[in-house]
Amino acid sequence: MNFRYPVFLDVAEKRCLVTGEGPEIPVKVRMLVERGAEVVYVHPTADSAIERLAREGRITWYAREFQAGDLDGCFLVISAGPYNSKIFKLAERCNVLCNAADDPDYCRFSFGSVVERGNLRIAVSTNGAAPALAVRLREKLEKDIGAEYGLFTEMLGELRAEIAATIPDFGKRRELWYRLVDSEALALIRQGRPEEARRLLRKLVDESRARAGE
Repeated sequence: MNFRYPVFLDVAEKRCLVTGEGPEIPVKVRMLVERGAEVVYVHPTADSAIERLAREGRITWYAREFQAGDLDGCFLVISAGPYNSKIFKLAERCNVLCNAADDPDYCRFSFGSVVERGNLRIAVSTNGAAPALAVRLREKLEKDIGAEYGLFTEMLGELRAEIAATIPDFGKRRELWYRLVDSEALALIRQGRPEEARRLLRKLVDESRARAGE
């Protein structure tokens, strides 16, 4: 097991297969749906949450056992059951990313313990050594990193294209980004003063653009 290369995946409009059952499966299905994946669930029975998603037409559910052809056209597969080994080997041949719940020997990737604040995502992994520690660290981060970080990230994202287009020098852009991130804008958002935060960020950008024009 060597889950040491961190990566965030874009699964939007990608065919993602989930098969098996267990407490983690409804969570994984919902996460894929929320991120725009084309989700196919294969299992004779389904948790009520998965049934509801199928009724709403948000996923496709085949109420039967897994078949090798189910991997055709898939981007990734999540498995939880007695067929983990078989599914992993098939997935490897088909170049499909595979995760077997609580079965790291049959995983090509692992899920971190994640904190989400809008577009800001922080994932914690212990490479399978101590999942409980990852959970505790996530809980600590959830306390320390509040909703204000989500809005701050959104504000910074709104400026990204403008900064790239108007400040061509990489060094000056980098200097500006750190000025924005280290400014009082985050504190202003935390105090319930988001418009003041926007004005401060705008002022810093305008000042940098003026200097770049000189």
